Amino acid sequence: MWTDAGLEPVESREIEVRRTFADFDDLWSSSSQVEDAVATLAVGDVQLLKARLWARLPADAQGRITYAARVNAIKGRVPNSPATPAG
Repeated sequence: MWTDAGLEPVESREIEVRRTFADFDDLWSSSSQVEDAVATLAVGDVQLLKARLWARLPADAQGRITYAARVNAIKGRVPNSPATPAG
């Protein structure tokens, strides 16, 4: 895909991060982006969002929640194009 877009040479790698939170409340309150987005939701929708998030991110025996996220990093360059004459 990246070479089709005109990049060369193309290098890629996967980056994985893991975060651990003390408990669900720690996770929920850790992001200001979540707070901003949630502020626009109805109370019932906030409760539904919390319940779904809780179900997808189970806690360990100590109540901690750990999750991982991945991203693909791509590095490439656009080859030099031929010089165009000055107008």
